Amino acid sequence: MSIKTNTFMMNIMLNAFGFIRSRNNIDFKQKIYQCMFREKFIIHLTVVTGIVVLPLFFTSCGEHKEQASDLTDVEITKDTVKSETRINFDLLRVNIPSPGVLTKKISSAKIVYNKTFLLPAGKRSNYATNYQKAIGMGAFGADIGVAAAHNQSQDALAYLGEISKLATELGVNSAFDPEFSQKIISNISKPDTFQLMLDKAFDKAERNLRSNQRVATTILMIAGGWVEGLYTSIESLNANPDAGNAKDLCNEISVHCYAVDYIYQLLLAYKNNADCAKLLQEMESSKTTLMGYGKTGWDSTALPKLREIVSVLRNKITA
Repeated sequence: MSIKTNTFMMNIMLNAFGFIRSRNNIDFKQKIYQCMFREKFIIHLTVVTGIVVLPLFFTSCGEHKEQASDLTDVEITKDTVKSETRINFDLLRVNIPSPGVLTKKISSAKIVYNKTFLLPAGKRSNYATNYQKAIGMGAFGADIGVAAAHNQSQDALAYLGEISKLATELGVNSAFDPEFSQKIISNISKPDTFQLMLDKAFDKAERNLRSNQRVATTILMIAGGWVEGLYTSIESLNANPDAGNAKDLCNEISVHCYAVDYIYQLLLAYKNNADCAKLLQEMESSKTTLMGYGKTGWDSTALPKLREIVSVLRNKITA
């Protein structure tokens, strides 16, 4: 099989990965990622492509059938980066879980909503630089998911308004236009659908940024959502240590901790960008510890240290 054919098939897989990411299927996508780096990659490629297609078929017929028209994204974007660069980006991006994964765990544990764990929506007015706006937009994306999961419509509306303003300032307002805002708010009582629509909108924003040679901004936005999702989940668990699914939540937090490596690799790839270089520096002191929790897992005895590390990181990058 030629390199050109391999690249074409990888593109098909990575397009499917984008959908899988929005479905929050972390275990499945990590197995795919690992398979792609085995020695007999070409042999596995056709099998993996088939595996990817199956979830797409079944999920298309599943629980969100009634909202299909709302989730359809007909916009076509073209990456301005080289094919190899795009593929390397996507292979890393697919392993960075959506904040919605942890939000769903928190909601299912019946953990009480605490607005103080979230960034104040009004903080957006303090964001003047591209660095602040991109990270802030990602963080607000995590927070609106938490508010919606707890059916806090007023808070969700406030975050959506600020996200829309940041999207306009970053040049990706088509992902959060008034029509979309109306549709997503109408689904606030359906947490799964709401989160899926939110993930799709952020995926569209990422594609638009990459189509305009602004990959660095995409990475900052991804990192902002990842850090905020980790922070709100750890704070929620700390306030509710006896939550029914505390063990599952710890395991999911471990998966998110391990994703620091993928974010770090993305930042390293764009370290010549001043904003990426700045975030690399901010993350340096927490990377090793987070990777350790991601590899070995953790329990309630480790919560104070993990909480301190993530709190410091979150407060630095969202200031």
